[in-house]
Formats: sequence, structure tokens, C-alpha cells
Amino acid sequence: MATIAREDLKYGWFSFKPGWLQTANNSKCFLFVVAILATVQSMTVNGITAINLPTLEKRFQLNSKDLGIIAASNDISAIVLVCFVSFYGEFGNKIRWLGYGTLVTGIGCFVFFLPHALTSPYKPVVTNTTDIYRRVEECMVNSNSSTGNACFSGYESNRFYLFIFCLAQLLMGAGTTPLYSLAPAYIDENVHPKASPIYLGIFFAGAVAGSGLGFVVGGPILNNVYVDIKQPEGANLTSRHPQWIGAWWLAYIATGVVIFVCAIVILGFPRELPGSKEMRDKAIEEGNLPKSDHRLQGSLKDIVPATTKLLKNPTYMFNTMATTAASFFGAGLGAFISKFAELKFNPNPGLAGVTLGVVFLVGATGGGIFLSGVIVRRFSLKKSCRLSAMCCLFLQLFTVWTAATFIIPGCNQIELAGITKPYYKSQSQIGSLTAPCNANCSCSIANIDPVCGEDNLSYFSPCHAGCSKVEGSKAYQCSCIPPIGNGTKATAAKRYCDRGPGCKNFLYFLLVSCLLILAVFLTAIPSKTVALRCVPDNQRSYSLGFQFIFQRSLGFMPGPVVTGWIFDYLCLLWGESCGKRGRCQIYDIKKLSLAITVLGCIMKGLAVLFFFLSFWFCKSSYDEDDVNEDQTKNEIEMTGESLSKKTVHN
Repeated sequence: MATIAREDLKYGWFSFKPGWLQTANNSKCFLFVVAILATVQSMTVNGITAINLPTLEKRFQLNSKDLGIIAASNDISAIVLVCFVSFYGEFGNKIRWLGYGTLVTGIGCFVFFLPHALTSPYKPVVTNTTDIYRRVEECMVNSNSSTGNACFSGYESNRFYLFIFCLAQLLMGAGTTPLYSLAPAYIDENVHPKASPIYLGIFFAGAVAGSGLGFVVGGPILNNVYVDIKQPEGANLTSRHPQWIGAWWLAYIATGVVIFVCAIVILGFPRELPGSKEMRDKAIEEGNLPKSDHRLQGSLKDIVPATTKLLKNPTYMFNTMATTAASFFGAGLGAFISKFAELKFNPNPGLAGVTLGVVFLVGATGGGIFLSGVIVRRFSLKKSCRLSAMCCLFLQLFTVWTAATFIIPGCNQIELAGITKPYYKSQSQIGSLTAPCNANCSCSIANIDPVCGEDNLSYFSPCHAGCSKVEGSKAYQCSCIPPIGNGTKATAAKRYCDRGPGCKNFLYFLLVSCLLILAVFLTAIPSKTVALRCVPDNQRSYSLGFQFIFQRSLGFMPGPVVTGWIFDYLCLLWGESCGKRGRCQIYDIKKLSLAITVLGCIMKGLAVLFFFLSFWFCKSSYDEDDVNEDQTKNEIEMTGESLSKKTVHN
């Protein structure tokens, strides 16, 4: 390592390096900053974005596959850049790579906010007029105009906003790449080898906890703050109303500011901390570090033969395929678990976010990581590839049943007139909102404004129920609802009909979900141990890098898209926005639950099969490799991003 001038070892920016700033020029302050950064980054990408997806679907009339694309976009840039950043960042100034990357992440947060700034204020269609057919006339007048029915209701359907969301995710993914590849390396180079695992543990613990904190923070914001802060006159919506939209954008402003501050602070650190070179030289003399680093002796021409060796290593490849299968299911579910919970159990939106966040924190940080460490130490898994592979197999086999989480009985299916059941005295087929009793209703179907009739059947809106008057929370003179009593026209309440006692099973869903998340982190470390122990010493770093790309290309990226497609496929009623298909209004909940369960069983079954094959091909000769713990620290660093990216992985 070349000698660095004393002035260049000071903390500060450009020529501004006063003495009072040097108190921050140490490894503890650096750890404090990057731990906060990892927490906020994970909170934004893995927590806040996940809980915001159903709101984005409603606000911008996106379908579930679009939401899956948004969720997967973050991994695209990470896959493309991880090798480039890791290779050139290793030889360059890690602080500059990390600082500028953090600035890019902050820019991504503000880009994600842009659609809110570019759209017109949200105008919910609230039927509170005493003459409901006045609104019908307005709908009919606007039906042939360029602004159309759905545009009249204030919804945006421009696909341009989908592009902005994906661009923001790409920027955040690109900017985060140095955080999980170079920050651990900088820590390892600037602290004593014996202290390095503690520092890295704190760093990655922040990243893991951030995902859960994102749900905890994002839920109350969506539940209590209206999207435009102040509601339109006469709206008075609550978070329980189907047309409520929370301030999804607010958290991105806050996290973007924090990330920018972290970037500025990080850029003040020197290329290496004072005393780090002397400390490393002493560690080499004491035998705590190798005299040379074999990783720096490779060249690009070695990639092809190295990759070929990995592809021909059955233990490694089946282990990688097993974790990829689990990632496929987990990444998709992580993006849609909040939406699924709201559809099936109808909890308070804010409560759902907070409870899911707490479940993640308990299952991942409080249970999974702690118990995983206990298992590794208790059974000495670090010394045995075969024992680690067997542990992965049995843990995965034991958790296959957790896929049944999604068939826990929930709320009854929403019975909607014209969609799941025919209208009263109507010969029209199922699948149409139009009937003779509401033939004059031409209002927008961009978003549902439900009423519950006296026949215990839900209707898309008071207009579609044939109601002519709305006062407060009641709709009157509804010609589509069977009359009760003396033949007078029926009334309806402005809400969905009661969906049964199954909604109370949300607590059981949370408990089983906690076990599912616990299982994710129980297998994470043993599976990485297999990947490290079944390859030669000089391939360990590359084996984890290859596994990183493999998992994200075939697991984390397609998982959310396929899961979103399943949601769309089981949609019973699509809304219309500006003459185009909008978001889904009603899903077939029973089939959706079954489909996700089947997907989970297939992916978990494949994971069990691949873990078994990995165990079968694992040879005892691997167990005889005695790997110096300090020598493998850098390889284990790469597991941190995988842990921080998982929400409900297995």
C-alpha cells in the first residue's frame, strides 16, 4: 500500500480540515454513519416501497405486474454494477465511491417523489350530493371528451410515471452497490482483525432491521396523512374508505435528506484512517492477517475458467439453485405481502404496516439471526460443509408447511352485484356492472365507491345500485336492490357488506408469518457456509459474487413480476382510467390464496430438492479444509446485502 501524506489522513472536505473535526476521524464514527445509512437505505427500498406499492397502484392506476417491475428494478442496476464497482472500487478511493454512490441513492429518493409533484391534486369521487344523477349527467357529458370519465375523477394513468418509479429504483440500486461491497472492505482494512466481525455485525444488523422499520414508519404515514395533506372540501375520508390515499411520498423526502447528509459526512473521511497501516502491519506480524492477499492477483482472463469450475461443482450449484428458488418466492411475497394482508384480512392499513414491520423485526433480527448464530456455534457448522448442507436441508424441509400461511381462513369474498352475483331481477350474465335498473349510470369505474344493500350484497357505487339520493352515510331509493317490506325502494349503506368473522384471523397470519421469516434467517448463514466451504480458497470471493448475480437474475428480479402477474390473472373486475384499463378493483381471494400457496410449495419443494442434492454431492474432503476465520471475513461480508434484501424470503 502506497504511503499517504499526513494531511490526506485528516477528516474534512477539500482544504477545510480543522482540528476540531478530527475527533470524528476514527472507525467508530465511520461505523456509526454507515450503520445509519444502511438502516435508512434498507428502510426505504425494502420497507417503505413495499408498503407503498398498493397505494401507488391506486393513485396511478397501475396493475400488479407493474408493481412487480418497480420492485425488481432495484436489483437490475445492482446486478449490472456489482462486479464493476467491486473490482475498480477495490483499487480506487473507496470513500469517494461510497460517498458519490450515496448521493446517487439520495437522488433516487427524490426522483421517486417526482410523480406526486407532477400530478394534479387527487380528487376522490365521493357521492355526497342529494341528487346523485347530477353526477351521472356530468359523467355522460364528459364520456366523449379527452379527459374522459376516469380523468374526471382525478386519477392518472400515464405510463410515464411507471418509468419514473423504475428509474428511481435503478438509481437507488446503483447508488447502494458500493455500500454493501466497499463499506465492509473499508471497515475491514481500518479496524483490528479481531474487532472486524463486531463492526460488520453492527453494520449488517442495521441493514436487516431497516426493512422492518420501513413498515413501522410507512404504515402510520399512509394511515394518518392524506396524499395532498389537506382533503378536498366535502371529502372527509378516513383511511378505511376505499378511495383514501395516504401521503406515500412523504417518507422519500425524509429519507432522501438523511441519505444526503450521510453522503456529505462520508465524503469527509480520508482514504484510510490514521494508524490503520501500522495496525495492519502489526496484525500481519502476529499472524492475524495473511502476508499477501490472493484476491488481488487475479485478472479478467481468469473469469471464464473460474466460472466453469463453479458450474461443474454440483454441491455449490445445487446450493445456489436452492437459495435462488427460495429467493424467487420470498422476493415476490415481500413486495406483495402488505397488499395480500389487506385483501384477505381487511385490517386497518396503518396497523397492517406496523404489525408486519414488528413481525419482521422479531422474526429476522430478534429470532433468526440470533438462533442462526447459536446453531452455527453449537454444531460447529463453520468447520463442516456436509453438516451445514444437512442443516439447510432439514431446516428447509421443516419450513415447507409455512407456505400454508396463505390459506389461513380470512374475510369472505366480496360479493359484488354484476361481478360475483347477478343483479336483482336481471337476466344479464355475470361479469358486467350494467343492468336495466342502472342503465343511466355512466360514471367512472376508475375506483370503487361501494355501498351495501339491504340484501347483503355490495354494489360498485350508489349509482350502480340504482340509488337516486345520498345523504350522509346512506343511499336511498335504490332500484337495483330488492325492496324490503311494503314495496318501497331499498336503501344502502356506504361501505362494503360485512365479510364475516374470518377477518379476525389476521393475528394468526402474523404469527405464522413470523415463523416463516424466522426460517429465512435460520438457513441464510448455513447456506453461505456451504458456498464458502465447497470451493477452493482462491474462489471463495468469486463464488459469493457469482451466487449474488445468480440469485438476483433468477430469483429476486423475476419473483415480484411473476407474483404480480398472478394477482392480475385472478382479478375479477378491472377499473378504467382515461379510456384505458386501470387497476384491479376486486380479486378472487380464494383462488389468489391457493395460487400463492401453490407457488410457495413449488419453490420450497424445489429448494428442498436442491438442498438434498447439494448435501448428497457434498464430499467429506471439504470438511478437512481449515479456513482461517480472519481470511474468510471478507467473503462473508457479501452475505449482508442478501440478508438486508430479504423480507419473507423462504
